[in-house]
Amino acid sequence: MSSLSQLIRNENMKIYRRPRTWLMILFLIGTVALMSGLMKWDESKHDAGDWRAAVTERNAELSHVVQNNAELGEQSRSDLQNQIKLNEYYLSQNIDPDRLSVWSYVNSSASLIILVTLLTVVVAADMIAGEFTWGTIKLLLVGPASRTKLMLAKYVSTMAFALLLLVLCFAAALVAGGVLAGFDGLSLPDISIDASGMIHEGNMLFHALEKYGYSVVMLVMYVTMAFMISAAFRSSSMAIAFSLLCMLVGNTLSALLSGYDWVKYLIFPNIDLTQYMDGATPLRPEMTLGFSVSMLIAYYIAFQLIAWFLFTKRDVAG
Repeated sequence: MSSLSQLIRNENMKIYRRPRTWLMILFLIGTVALMSGLMKWDESKHDAGDWRAAVTERNAELSHVVQNNAELGEQSRSDLQNQIKLNEYYLSQNIDPDRLSVWSYVNSSASLIILVTLLTVVVAADMIAGEFTWGTIKLLLVGPASRTKLMLAKYVSTMAFALLLLVLCFAAALVAGGVLAGFDGLSLPDISIDASGMIHEGNMLFHALEKYGYSVVMLVMYVTMAFMISAAFRSSSMAIAFSLLCMLVGNTLSALLSGYDWVKYLIFPNIDLTQYMDGATPLRPEMTLGFSVSMLIAYYIAFQLIAWFLFTKRDVAG
């Protein structure tokens, strides 16, 4: 185990000694700061003044639509009625629903996990292929550590880098939200309404971590895929390009093939688990959270086995 720890330390040194890595970190923090600044600017631009009067007027408009639109679908009518109930609850509890809190910035930062994924994919795709590009693969393999242990050290180091970016993204959004909206909003509850129309107050930290957790599944899958691709290429640039291509065209490909029943067995329609949150609709109506999780587990195991086979069996002569 000590030799594995040493290998992981060596891989971390390779990651963090590169200026590229620190530029990625600064870029992520800068993006969080920019997003937070734009949110605050947009809030000040659309300041409604008397928020209670604005919410009351909004409710009157929604009630008019529900009562006078006979063509309104059942689901749409239910959604509007639930929004009316939420607005009434905000008024009774003196909560301005349009005022940004520190948690507004944290929850919005969850959308930047796609950027964390992109940055980590670049590192993952270079982990093995980069050894061939720099000509250090032979020096790496002549050591006493097995190829399996070397691959594990590279994968653990990559995921540790992803974890670091996630923590930085969350922390930067929390600090930015606290500076721009005040840390007093930390005690605000997460207000939601269920299918039966009952309003619930939950823990806002748990809600934010839940949003991050669903997105982390996508991060782990794409990074593992990139790691597998890295094991298949001798060129780091090709590995990075192919990994980013798979990540960027996945959703578009899924949308184009959504009319076919077999598309649900591809990885891309299952990788975004947020489609099962907050009343969202999955790509195929027969898809369920359990089905998507099962497919992702199968793909994860397949990616790991393929990466292990390619790395441990590859001939590095010449």
